[in-house]
Amino acid sequence: MRTLLLTTGLLATLLAFPYASVMATEEAAKTEDVVGAVVAAPIVITPELVKAHHAYQLARLRWQQYRFVELPRQRQLLDNEVRLNESEIHVLRRRLRDYRPFLQVGRYSPVRTAAENDRLALQATEQQLRLLKNERINLMRYSRQNGELYQLDVLRTAQRVRQLVAQAGQAE
Repeated sequence: MRTLLLTTGLLATLLAFPYASVMATEEAAKTEDVVGAVVAAPIVITPELVKAHHAYQLARLRWQQYRFVELPRQRQLLDNEVRLNESEIHVLRRRLRDYRPFLQVGRYSPVRTAAENDRLALQATEQQLRLLKNERINLMRYSRQNGELYQLDVLRTAQRVRQLVAQAGQAE
């Protein structure tokens, strides 16, 4: 009974493989039938087939983890840091604008020292903001390539399972 359930479950899963193409868009990444036709004869489940199926499931989970969890998390972290730096720049510019009337008092006043410290902090924050924006651009640029690598891994493992199913069908 257990073998029958395992065979039925594996067969149903094998018939519902999603096909991930190299140049897949979000619409093309929807599930398509890789096997192509329903196999009439029962499939002999071998350890290689089970390992290949597990590798396929893991590759698919890694791709989904990257696409739906890791990439949005990285985007959100960068967006939060950019917003924080923009707010800090706004505060530092306001402070420098508020210091302006008091800078005429003398060369060695504490206000001048505070203004110089804030000017240096403003420059450092502006540089950090530029770096974060470049990092966000690079993340967007390379996220497509990373997604394609994950999709290739899914496709490779799906083809391996398909090959083993075909071999099992020929062996009978």
